[in-house]
Amino acid sequence: MSINDPQWGNSHRPDQKEPEQVPEVTGTEPVQPQAGEQNAPQQKTAGQMPPPSPKSPPPEGPPDLEELWQQLVYQTRCKLARAFGKEPPAPPQAPAVPTLPVATSVTAPVASWQALSFKSWLIGVSLIIGAWLVSGFYLVDAQQRGVLTRFGSIVSVADAGWHWRWPYPIDSVRLVNVTADRTLEVGMASQKGNRVSPGLMLTSDGNLVGVSYAVVYQVTDPVAYVSQADAPVDLLALLAEGALREAAAGQPLATVLAAGNTATAAVGKPMLLAARDRLQAGLTPLGLGLVVKDVLIREVQLPAPVLQAVKEADRQEQASAKALREAQTNATENLIKARKLAAKLQDESAAYARAVENSVQALRNADGALNQSQAQQALADQALAWRQQYPLIFASPAELQERIQPKAAGRTVAAGPDKAGTKASTGVTDKADQWRDRELMRSRERVDRPGSGS
Repeated sequence: MSINDPQWGNSHRPDQKEPEQVPEVTGTEPVQPQAGEQNAPQQKTAGQMPPPSPKSPPPEGPPDLEELWQQLVYQTRCKLARAFGKEPPAPPQAPAVPTLPVATSVTAPVASWQALSFKSWLIGVSLIIGAWLVSGFYLVDAQQRGVLTRFGSIVSVADAGWHWRWPYPIDSVRLVNVTADRTLEVGMASQKGNRVSPGLMLTSDGNLVGVSYAVVYQVTDPVAYVSQADAPVDLLALLAEGALREAAAGQPLATVLAAGNTATAAVGKPMLLAARDRLQAGLTPLGLGLVVKDVLIREVQLPAPVLQAVKEADRQEQASAKALREAQTNATENLIKARKLAAKLQDESAAYARAVENSVQALRNADGALNQSQAQQALADQALAWRQQYPLIFASPAELQERIQPKAAGRTVAAGPDKAGTKASTGVTDKADQWRDRELMRSRERVDRPGSGS
């Protein structure tokens, strides 16, 4: 017994089956009922047909696609035969229905698709054609234009709104955005998701740089954009590469680096504008319907030897700038000291002139009381007092220059006349002592720069 047998799981004794389920064998003797069985059914005689089964056959399902197709083909062939005056073809044979292994044979039912009328088929075909026609409606946004092609040839351009076209494969529509700005990103091989740049670029000073850049463009003519080239973006990338190479070849490395830095982008802006103009000049003869709005440098990478050289140049430039700042600071300090020294020298000169004039007048008044030797001795004593009172008047140019120049490290600070008895007695060797003078620090805010005309 198979597992698909409907009697699977029931008792295997044939005497417990229902009478209509036990096949009767012709020519056998009827089975006598056992003693004691009062309500035993009457036994069937030889050659008597079994009673019909009380169970009704299962309802037949809808026809499958193969039957519908066979009916459509048959009806079409019949119409063609009648149109040409020929004999109608024979109807297709219904698929064989498997029968159960019983003694009686069951007649196969007539195929259900043969019962369908031509009107039903006409309704089904009409629905399919209607759905195909409805699929031709399409919507164009306000930012887009629809390029309508029929069998590959451009027919018209659709504006914003609802439109209808012949469905596929007759017509097709390509929607093109003509208002938004598009960005083409081109970078080095290390950047994923962007178009890869072919290689390095050479600057005017002989340095190699790898540049990641972006091209901002807009589609102005959708028909030209669709019809003039299969891949206009690839062509735009090639032209942008050449235009940027030509622009970088006329600029030094510092300008290219400045263009890739957001803080110093204004330095490299003329180079990028020149690259944009060259790119637009190359696109115009091709008629791709594109307008380049801007060219931006995202990142600039240098090879290892060039990077080391650039770093060394930066260090030297920073050292030169630091030395220049220190020189300017020293010049400012020397100017402050010189002006203070000049003011003191002017004051002492005026006081010395008055003292000399007073001494001369006193000697003239005492001309009769003093002889020549006494007058010379008094004048010598007066000159010694003047030298001590006005040391700047009698100082040499070397001493005056030493007062202006900054003191070297480890040198004893010389005390001025106004600081006698303080640092001169202690011998302080402080290098930064000159920066601790409060009067000097206040004078730094008031002094004019050299060459200011004051």
